[in-house]
Amino acid sequence: MVSRGCVTLCVLFVASVLASSQVRISNSQPSPETVHALAGKVFGADGRPIPGIHIELDNAATAIPVGSTYTEQDGTFELYNIPQGDYEVVAESAESEVSDQVVVQSERPSLRLRFARSSSGTPVGDAATSVARMLVPARAQRMYGQAYRFFMEGKYREADSKLDAALQIDPEYADALTLRALMMLNGPDRNSARQLLEQLIQIDPSDSTAYIGLAAVYNHQGRFDDAMRISEKGLSIAPGRWQAYLELAKASIAKDMYQNSLKLLRQAERLGGNGYAEVHLLKAYALVPLKLYKDARYELQAALARQPDTHLAEQAKQMLARLNTLEAAGVAENR
Repeated sequence: MVSRGCVTLCVLFVASVLASSQVRISNSQPSPETVHALAGKVFGADGRPIPGIHIELDNAATAIPVGSTYTEQDGTFELYNIPQGDYEVVAESAESEVSDQVVVQSERPSLRLRFARSSSGTPVGDAATSVARMLVPARAQRMYGQAYRFFMEGKYREADSKLDAALQIDPEYADALTLRALMMLNGPDRNSARQLLEQLIQIDPSDSTAYIGLAAVYNHQGRFDDAMRISEKGLSIAPGRWQAYLELAKASIAKDMYQNSLKLLRQAERLGGNGYAEVHLLKAYALVPLKLYKDARYELQAALARQPDTHLAEQAKQMLARLNTLEAAGVAENR
């Protein structure tokens, strides 16, 4: 439920990172003595091989990419010059992803990855239904459901009208109030949104969306330790919320904890965040300071593909332009 509201906060957050131009560059490329090859094949839910799927090999401990490629017409892929170690192989389409663990030793591993059938949709609410939510009148729940759909479609005026109707029926309807606070994040008075979210946590301490929204506000205000603390609280209530990992990753990037942010963003992808532009945009911001420009470029292109006509897309375009400058400077240094 927090996704569209968090888009706004993500745009503001990454814009401030871009403006600061104070990312610290470090070289974390692996350099073990022995290298090997890895092969595999990717199948769709119907069992047919899929071409053109992006394959990424991540260090299992750090989530740092060590190689990437795309599947061939027959769904096969190969990666070369792989150091010995433990890895996670990730196959990613525009809508979904599938991954597997692999140990690279003396033999050449071969994997079979298969996408699961797409689900009918992700539940809006938390994993656990609170007593307060169960007591909300059915008509208010229907109005809220319509408001949420309008909100996700960017139809904020219609969403606001439906929210008004829901809150007239139940003025303390926590989900509706949380959505109202998230809509307020699009305006200039984010302190009011913060106050409302803090109030909502008092009304319904089991509302994980309120914690995630509050973490987004804290990140925007530069209160990164508070953002981490409140995100972790949200995860303790609803461990499956990928948006909480997103907010943790934002705070980690701001604190120069790039490897930690990559691990958090991988978890966000596993939980359903792969289809959202902000996840890929933040991955790029974590990869650039590690000089993983090729991987960062892919993530920026993935962000553009998922939301081509938003402010997030503008941020991705700016970062792509910056990547061109960084790569050109790197070539000049190596001459």
